[in-house]
Amino acid sequence: MKILRLFVILAIMMTVASAWAEIPTVLTDTISKGDGVIDIFKDATGAELEEYLQSGTLYLGVDLNEDASGLESSTSAGVAIKQMELIITTTEGDFSFTEFYTNTTAMIQEAGATEAQEYNTLFGSAGGSDITGSTSNFDLSNFDDVIILENIQFEGQIIGATLSVTFLNTEATGGDNESFFDYSAGFEEFAILTSGDAALLDSANIGLGDAAPTTISYSVDSPSGTPEPSWFLLAVIPVIYLWRQRSRASPSP
Repeated sequence: MKILRLFVILAIMMTVASAWAEIPTVLTDTISKGDGVIDIFKDATGAELEEYLQSGTLYLGVDLNEDASGLESSTSAGVAIKQMELIITTTEGDFSFTEFYTNTTAMIQEAGATEAQEYNTLFGSAGGSDITGSTSNFDLSNFDDVIILENIQFEGQIIGATLSVTFLNTEATGGDNESFFDYSAGFEEFAILTSGDAALLDSANIGLGDAAPTTISYSVDSPSGTPEPSWFLLAVIPVIYLWRQRSRASPSP
């Protein structure tokens, strides 16, 4: 019985810790004209980020604001990401992270390049969607796609955090992929998501499928950062197992 109580207490503690680590929030800074730097400290404290990043993963929601012109439309628009860098500044120094994932990629020719290369891409649509997530302080349906940064490890206490984003400038004389995945001068908005909301938004596949132009080519992948089962579920499995074993061992009345 003591063991059962111990597992219950452990499950509760892990659930509370998980709740502390969730800081879903829309980031004040936006990306305009294809590149920019977001100061995460405008919307989250160092302590909040440390709790959130205990999993080593950052989930970002992106709201695309692209012109519905050319191959793009109100139901399907896209951009490609050239590079991204998360810089965590701590009392021990700066820690840089540049590895990121999205659930789609495409072969695209960059402006000035002689051949196409594979880039991570983002899809979206004009207006909001019908999805409803667990986020309480903003409307998840206003966002289109997800970027995942993994293997975030650092030492010391966080005293600053910035996110640099550069979209791909595509070759104007290229093919349909180049025309579709170009970027306009719109403001692309970002938000920090919980793992659950990231999974929900990712699975919505906004702007994909029948909505996307049939003339463009892209690949749909499941990024290695796909949210894993909640720690709460992992914690309560032993509780359920012990309860069932104890029930089976109890004599019938």
